[in-house]
Amino acid sequence: MRRVAVLLGALALLAGCSEGESDPEPEPLPPPVQRGAEYEKRVIRGWLLALNRDDYDGAADFFAVGAIIDQGDPFRLPSRAAARLFNAGLPCRADLTEVEDEPGPKSLASFRLRAGPGGPCSGIVKVRFTIRRGKFTEWRQLPEEPEPPGPVV
Repeated sequence: MRRVAVLLGALALLAGCSEGESDPEPEPLPPPVQRGAEYEKRVIRGWLLALNRDDYDGAADFFAVGAIIDQGDPFRLPSRAAARLFNAGLPCRADLTEVEDEPGPKSLASFRLRAGPGGPCSGIVKVRFTIRRGKFTEWRQLPEEPEPPGPVV
């Protein structure tokens, strides 16, 4: 019995129980973590790693069901199986060279193309991603920019 009384007394002291005192105001929570270019880079790199391993199921996991794919003729991925087929059909592999943060959940990624299942590939391609909860809801490849005329200096 004495042990219980001592324990209850210690708990009362630790809890700061005393008449007339109110609990201090809780500290405000820190602002939510901003999902910027670093977060988007991690998601895009994860997708590229899956593609480089020929892991088309893993690559498909980065696409939301109903994601918009646009390579000049937009369509939606109606299922995970469609996302798998899209990824398996990409003829090139690519290295991520830059990610520019854009307003909202959008980012513009630049890739240097290299040989893939479709054979030799080269050049730079840009894709505008909309990423929500770690999944691509929009994947829009921008038209290639024409080479500037004249000699390269």
